[in-house]
Amino acid sequence: GMSGVVTPRKATFIEVLQMVLSAFLGIRKRAEHEKLVVAPLQVIVVGVLAAAGFVVTVISVVRLVLR
Repeated sequence: GMSGVVTPRKATFIEVLQMVLSAFLGIRKRAEHEKLVVAPLQVIVVGVLAAAGFVVTVISVVRLVLR
């Protein structure tokens, strides 16, 4: 095989999650993004799940603090 050439592949759930979370934080690396073929629907689903998880976490923390 040719070294240094990265063939695009389907992103795993974890990789999409990492990409979305890092995009949230504004630290996504272009090189990382270009290595992966990500379905728009995949990004939307993971984004929604990440947002929901974030909201649930914040609410849980607030409830613990206000207890």
